[in-house]
Amino acid sequence: MRFLIGSDIHGSLKYASLFFKKAEDINPTKIILLGDCYYCGARNDPPELYAPKEVVKLLNSYASKIIAIKGNCESEVDSLVSDFPFSEIALMFVFGKTITLTHGHHYSFDNLPKDPGDIFIQGHTHIGVLERKDNLILANPGSVSIPKDGHNSYMVLDDNGIKLLDLFDDHIYKEIQF
Repeated sequence: MRFLIGSDIHGSLKYASLFFKKAEDINPTKIILLGDCYYCGARNDPPELYAPKEVVKLLNSYASKIIAIKGNCESEVDSLVSDFPFSEIALMFVFGKTITLTHGHHYSFDNLPKDPGDIFIQGHTHIGVLERKDNLILANPGSVSIPKDGHNSYMVLDDNGIKLLDLFDDHIYKEIQF
């Protein structure tokens, strides 16, 4: 099993296309989207090649593989145009680990749920993070389209561990092996 993880596409067809090219390259079991798929909100400038309707079409073409988490920029309309459901929070049990998936505007590294499991993965901040804190792995794939740390990034999770990678050249910024 292999999971491709991205967050905060914010309607950019350019960056969504680059991210989903990774799906073609690695053929993940599932593609995890941690929210803010279509819109950029009032705080952000629209990203390069801002085309939310086209991003909807692209994501829908992968609907059977997508696990989507609702971000703070998602609306009810997004559920209507998407061929996959959005969840507020999700738990996965894979590789002998309990993994919590969330966007990060409710639960976050600073406001963990009562039992975050072995790995807590959030988006929202647009900053890539991969670190151990006691017995918990904290992970954030950063932002596919509007990074606040200067790196368009994504993650890959498999039975070997989890990696934070550069969207353009697949440079591994950080890696934690299981």
